Amino acid sequence: MIFSFKIGEKIILKEDRTKAKILLLIGDKKVKIEDEEGFIYIVNISEILPLDSETDNPSSYGSSFNLKAEDEDVLKFIKSRKKKFDSRGRVKIDLHIENLTNHHVHMQNSEIVKIQMDYCKIELDLALEKSKHSLEIIHGIGEGVLMEEVHKLLNLYNLKYYISNDSGSTEVIL
Repeated sequence: MIFSFKIGEKIILKEDRTKAKILLLIGDKKVKIEDEEGFIYIVNISEILPLDSETDNPSSYGSSFNLKAEDEDVLKFIKSRKKKFDSRGRVKIDLHIENLTNHHVHMQNSEIVKIQMDYCKIELDLALEKSKHSLEIIHGIGEGVLMEEVHKLLNLYNLKYYISNDSGSTEVIL
């Protein structure tokens, strides 16, 4: 099925179901879009579908539920908070981007690290506020960029920390 798109038209990305608006048509194969969170990127036309304005609202599907769009992020945050303790009761923070947002597919590395570090700082502040004794920050192995950023943050807080044997996480003494 072939669709014809126009500037300003609302679309949805096939892969992660992100809603966006077309900003620019680039030839007949690519478009520049802006998603609901304000990120701008270029995608292939084959990766998008038109968003039907008649069915793009909760009332189109009945009125038996009350979930607002802004509540989705709150529910995701609550869901993630339930998993933050390991078997010994220590606070555990997993900074893998797929656990923090569904909209990471088209992000640049710098945007991903910023989201991860913002989340890390919030969780670190909460752990300190609640007088926790230790914290495990799972940053992954990779190239070590995120681990370096986490350690810079911990040094700013003047905290002692230890790197795990596989270098995939850091144990923090609070």
